Amino acid sequence: MNTAAPQAAEIDALVAQAYALRHTDARAALALAEHAHKLALACDHQRGLAYALLRRAVCLSILGDAAPPGEDCESLLQQAVSLLRSLGDRAGEAEALNQQGVRLAMRGQGEAAIGVYEHVLALRTATDDQPGVAAVLVNIALQHRDNGDLASALACGAEALEAARRCGDARSLAYAHTHLGVVLGALDEPAAAEQQLERSLALVRTTADRAHESTVLVALAHLKRQAGEAAAAEAGARQALALSRATGNQSDQVEALVATALALQAQAAHPGASALLDEAALLAQRRGDLGLQAQVLLAQAETPRALGRPAEALPLLAQAHQLAEAAAALQLSAQAHEALSLAHEAAGDLAAALRHQRAFQACERRLRNQPAQRRLRQFLQQQALASAESDAQAERERSAQLLQALDEARRAEQSRSQLLAELQAQAELLQQLAREDGLTGVANRRWLDLQLQRETERARRFGHPLAVAMIDVDHFKAVNDRLSHGVGDAVLRTLAGLLRANCRASDVLGRYGGEEFMLILVESSLAQALEACEKLRERVACHDWAVVHPALEALSVSIGVAAFEAGAPDEGLVQAADHQLYRAKHGGRNRVCG
Repeated sequence: MNTAAPQAAEIDALVAQAYALRHTDARAALALAEHAHKLALACDHQRGLAYALLRRAVCLSILGDAAPPGEDCESLLQQAVSLLRSLGDRAGEAEALNQQGVRLAMRGQGEAAIGVYEHVLALRTATDDQPGVAAVLVNIALQHRDNGDLASALACGAEALEAARRCGDARSLAYAHTHLGVVLGALDEPAAAEQQLERSLALVRTTADRAHESTVLVALAHLKRQAGEAAAAEAGARQALALSRATGNQSDQVEALVATALALQAQAAHPGASALLDEAALLAQRRGDLGLQAQVLLAQAETPRALGRPAEALPLLAQAHQLAEAAAALQLSAQAHEALSLAHEAAGDLAAALRHQRAFQACERRLRNQPAQRRLRQFLQQQALASAESDAQAERERSAQLLQALDEARRAEQSRSQLLAELQAQAELLQQLAREDGLTGVANRRWLDLQLQRETERARRFGHPLAVAMIDVDHFKAVNDRLSHGVGDAVLRTLAGLLRANCRASDVLGRYGGEEFMLILVESSLAQALEACEKLRERVACHDWAVVHPALEALSVSIGVAAFEAGAPDEGLVQAADHQLYRAKHGGRNRVCG
């Protein structure tokens, strides 16, 4: 009797069960993978052996268990990669390589990890594995975040989110939202960060991934503690700790122990915090994760520093700094420098305090550089637009439901007054929510006001240049009077297209009212804005307006430009641009003033 086929099926089933349990009960998953390994060796089931090796390696990594040479994670993963590659199993090879990247990242070999992840990305793209593509993009984004490249981390995170949306996988979406939430928190956008993390928590709770639920709860706990809600932070961190103990995930346990301890320290409960951090230190050392060890040491140093014993904190902080540097974790390095500066200052060593303060500021400049801020602004604008479009879609659907209900009410001769009032309210709300000008297709006045407020706040906050241009069609009334309002509308549509085609994608163009347009020029000084607007003026003046109407003579625009000044009110920028437009009009039109 041939028993090979039944044994192969049993091995595949054991491997599948181990995979399903890895984020719920890693210890049970490891036992299943070890049993599958023995059976696969006995019957020479090569594919089953490869996946049993891979599952064993993943579970050992999660649990942090020590293993003899040849049975450790790295050895098991290398065997799995070689075997899966020889079998031509690209999906399995990608999964095993991804785990190798995780192990490299854990040991501070970030560049090598990214190289492995990019190979994984190519394999998963070739096999059209969209959940896998989203997952490895998150891993690449995490490595960029650890290396301090927040712009790339945000870009990769957004790309991962799009990949996850395409395949509709809840777990992939949760991972992408979590990463984006953590990066937004690092960029000092706590409200946006919390929104991303709450979305992730709702998604991950629809899956069996309790390990990632713990990760999200820890990230939320840090946000709440930083917002001064220490008791709420402690509750969330303790919930994460319970989950991580149940799954057996050592890395998650360390993160949850640190989050709980920090929340206790914020409530001056230092003895309880110290006990948790002692446990975290043992786990982090056993796991060999340099970044985790640095996090624990930073938290351990907080108690003596808070109690006025800086001499006790300094050795811990120095060790944390060394580990953060070895891990190439820029954000942890920044935290270490800041804490060392405060501790040295408290100890009376002002020269050392100044040295570490300067190092901290250098790290912060690298973390919050202009590309990161520009990417952040683009991401928040995209999110705001997506939210507005989602709201508008919801309102349209609601209006359609009301129309249907109104129809039914008419047919049944029911009272229509309440439904008519609701429908009118919905129609007014839809009109208010719409961001586009109905005639020209560019932004409307409401959207312009919102964007100007946001860009002015960013210019004020980060010291970035900002300019506003007011653009008015010269002698537009004559076009309407001589050739009709229909031709006038066509002129405005054409002008909007010309302006939009000849300004930067990052700028915001909208119809301010009548024949007047506004252009918000982000990251632009007055000189740069004047140069850009002069090009727009020339483009309009050179356009063949006879294409719009044979009797239409050449048209021109007058433009007034103003630049943001610190301390000025938001509306002052528009007023200044309007004043310059008045100068352009009264100076002969078809010119730019600023």
